[in-house]
Amino acid sequence: MFDVYIQGDRVLRDFNVQAEAGGSKRALVKTFEASVNNTVMDVHFFWAGKGTCCIPYQGTYGPQVSAIRVSQGT
Repeated sequence: MFDVYIQGDRVLRDFNVQAEAGGSKRALVKTFEASVNNTVMDVHFFWAGKGTCCIPYQGTYGPQVSAIRVSQGT
């Protein structure tokens, strides 16, 4: 689980990507709006202190974010 911050604002708390997606290796789309200043967008993923932060044994790994898409609003 982790918290997600965009431009310093927490947009997700205790986010469990695997549970939200309904399993492993499944696409999940989340949409957020943010203002970008000075051409910089900060996106931070912070471990929320729950679940594992380390590899418990070989072959077990935590959730993975494979892509982030950013598009200009209208």
